[in-house]
Amino acid sequence: MALAVYLSTLAPSLTFRHWGHDGGDLISAARTLGIPHPPGYPTYTLMAWLATHLPIGPIGYRANLLSALCAACAVGLLCMTLQTLLPSRRYGWLPAAVAALALGLAPLAWSQAIIAEVYAPALCFASLSFFLVIRWRSDGPDMLLWLAAFALGLSLGVHPTLAFALVPALILLWPLRARWRCPRVLLPGIALFIAGLAVFAYLPLAASRQPPVNWGDPERWDRFLWVVTAKLYRPLVFGLPISGILPRLGEWGRLLTIQFGWLGWALALLGLPLVFRRDRALGLASTSWVGVAGLFALLYDSTDSLVYLLPVMLMPALWLCMGVSHLLDQAKRLHPWAASSLSALLLLMPVSTLTNHLGAVDLSHDRSAEAYVDQVLAGIGAHGLVLVQGDQATFSLWYAVHAEGQRQDIAVVNTSLLGFDWYRATLRKTYAQLEIPEPAGASSGPHDPVRELIISNYLRRPVYALDPSSEWHAWFDIAQVGDAPLYRILVRSRWEQTQ
Repeated sequence: MALAVYLSTLAPSLTFRHWGHDGGDLISAARTLGIPHPPGYPTYTLMAWLATHLPIGPIGYRANLLSALCAACAVGLLCMTLQTLLPSRRYGWLPAAVAALALGLAPLAWSQAIIAEVYAPALCFASLSFFLVIRWRSDGPDMLLWLAAFALGLSLGVHPTLAFALVPALILLWPLRARWRCPRVLLPGIALFIAGLAVFAYLPLAASRQPPVNWGDPERWDRFLWVVTAKLYRPLVFGLPISGILPRLGEWGRLLTIQFGWLGWALALLGLPLVFRRDRALGLASTSWVGVAGLFALLYDSTDSLVYLLPVMLMPALWLCMGVSHLLDQAKRLHPWAASSLSALLLLMPVSTLTNHLGAVDLSHDRSAEAYVDQVLAGIGAHGLVLVQGDQATFSLWYAVHAEGQRQDIAVVNTSLLGFDWYRATLRKTYAQLEIPEPAGASSGPHDPVRELIISNYLRRPVYALDPSSEWHAWFDIAQVGDAPLYRILVRSRWEQTQ
């Protein structure tokens, strides 16, 4: 059911909706075997590279399809895991299916399942690791634990916040430490975890090819660390001002409530103490993961940090499953038909979620990003130099040029990145005919590199900007190109600049 919903509401290509501004960067890097923004996402990039070669639809659609498949796999794996954890099998798959679909059709999971982003694959890896550990705890073979270690190491190449899963994993395994601490079990697990982490070797290998999307150019050790530790975004970690905490808590309270609805959260709160009662380690593991990852996401100073909670939503789904099972038990004690009637009503929960949020989540007709790109490209003259700022403008044009292969004659330059030597080096290799001046020195103003770039190239090619700075008016004539969000930059004579 989840996969059918995802496929019917999948974005047809690149989209800006549902916090999807990074999509153009991720798809472009994947298609060209390059390196997206830090921390580089090597596992996702390789998965998306395979997806972009599927013989179906536009390249953007193929990357969106990867998210849909990953999210559907996550729902299936969660359902099997919850079935294993249920105290009784008397209700079959019903409690597990209701909880898994409650997560899969929650607006947060659903929205990420239909766009090109890393969060649906992250949910899939989290579900896989959870499934393998639970099956191992149920007297499964040691191979399951080794595969869980490998999956967890590999998952850090999808999103680094999955490292928070190490805490609940250790809590889950601690009661069985006599079983896994022996070298015969422990050493292969450590080796496979490191083997999963080896996916980060992709970054310097990819950089050596000099792809057009090459964040950090991590061939050198210092640049490799700059990328994988996401130094560029480190100020955002626990960077939310104190004054912003209460407003965010209020907004998150509203958004989280609609994920499962009031009934779903009531059942989850009913199920949480039941999890502790049946398996204390599982209760501690689930609450610790929610607490640690939730605190990180809450205090991360970006507007989309809520999506970091998506893998963590596995735990409330677990609680919800236990709550459903307990509620059915209580109904059965009243009368057998009461449990049957309640089962039918509970099956309506996912249907209700689907109908309530379909209009807000559905992207099957979203062509706004394509229209934006087409309008911009139509206004750019032959061999134009396009100066951009911000994720939407930069990544959408990267997608058009580097992923789709449109307008190979133009050069797209992000002015905010010109201060990085690796970016200037990438530009020189990508656009051999473009003159990229080096910074003039510490005394230069903040817009001098851009000014010199324009002056160095305007005689060879037309220069455009999508978001020209107001300070440029002192040096250039700036005119909008038709109705497009595009501006032509013309250099004045030296005499005109001094007047």
